[in-house]
Amino acid sequence: MSTRTESIPLSTELPNAPDYRDFRVTAEWASALRGRELHFEYGEGSGRMALVDAGLTPVLTPPNATRPMLTAVTLTLEGGTVDVDGSTYSALIWGESAVEKFLFSYYASASADDASRFLGRLFNAWYGYPGRVVQVCALAFRFGPAFSTGTLSLDATVGLVCQPRGGTPTVMSLQEFEQTYPTGGPRGTSPAAVPGPAVRLQGWRVRGGAGDSIVMREVAEFVSGVRGRYVWLMLEADQLTPWLCPTEAPSPEPPTEGRVAFSGVSTPVRGDRPAPRAVTLTVNGSRRDVVKPGDDPTAVADSVFWTDGAVEKLLLPYYASVKGRLAPLFNLVMMAKWDGWLPPRCVRSACATDVLLTMLRRSLERLDGARAAQADVQSTVYGVIHMPRSEYISQNDYMAAAGSSAVLEHRTRLLTLDPEAGFVDHALFGEPAA
Repeated sequence: MSTRTESIPLSTELPNAPDYRDFRVTAEWASALRGRELHFEYGEGSGRMALVDAGLTPVLTPPNATRPMLTAVTLTLEGGTVDVDGSTYSALIWGESAVEKFLFSYYASASADDASRFLGRLFNAWYGYPGRVVQVCALAFRFGPAFSTGTLSLDATVGLVCQPRGGTPTVMSLQEFEQTYPTGGPRGTSPAAVPGPAVRLQGWRVRGGAGDSIVMREVAEFVSGVRGRYVWLMLEADQLTPWLCPTEAPSPEPPTEGRVAFSGVSTPVRGDRPAPRAVTLTVNGSRRDVVKPGDDPTAVADSVFWTDGAVEKLLLPYYASVKGRLAPLFNLVMMAKWDGWLPPRCVRSACATDVLLTMLRRSLERLDGARAAQADVQSTVYGVIHMPRSEYISQNDYMAAAGSSAVLEHRTRLLTLDPEAGFVDHALFGEPAA
């Protein structure tokens, strides 16, 4: 008995249908535009997805919780102020280290096979701007809830907060910036710094004098966050303690407590980039400063996030990478507080375990295919800020910033607007239980 196999000729034409990046961008916008029925349409002529008024299959992503509304972030720069609309954008990042932590990794994933080209454009704008004519001071993440209809692209999600020489600060799209300024130009140098003694900060507990992979990753994040500062990492009994120098060069007198385990320094890529003089949030009509004039840039926030989409897109993947085996628990607690399940101050109270188990059960039900219900939880958290000093800042800095006597301060801090207490900041971990 013989068999004959006929070959099917391969088509030489690519099918005209959405690919991974097209579906990914619709997922990103569905995450940003919560509580609305969305309709997406693929343009056969343009090869892009668009958000349209009506379509066959709606997409609906409910909000995680109802919360106070952040309506604007005001940056005070050397040449004036610029308002970043809280309904157009969902996060604002002004620290070099924070841009690398949160945005670069996000866009590398979202742009898929186009990642190298897209990141090259973003690198050129963020690091290669012509400092003789303009300074790029911050990046605004344009996944805001106010978007209505139109073509979707990753290009449009990048907002560059620019300070032209002698001009007024403004927010420009990536494409607009590329059409206005040359990129990849000479980079500036850091301003002169005054040497001085190293300052001892709170460190990490290590068992038997040996840190594990999570501690070493935290050290890496710490050194990245305090750019332009030489760091000694001293082993003191069961503590790995950072000593922070005021310049890129080590202080003349090294620490005498313990022994040197490591030393390191991260040099700013754009040392001439001006840090914001002030960052002010407008929430429910009231204003609250997260950066004030005269603050040390390494001791205050380097970014702020204020929507469900921004927290899920940028914070969750980052900490899933940093926290290793502890990442599921860390992210569970962070989301429990963000979503209003746990009080922001609560860490070790008797109620925490039961609440987390309830939240975990509901999450598992959603994984089993149950449709997510509309948010019925009230949260007092309206934003999250990230501190550049990795896990901890000094006790004095903490007390001045938060009015607390606690020693440990986690770099992720929750911004709340309590009906009775008003504006209050909470460390995600490290505070006494409520």
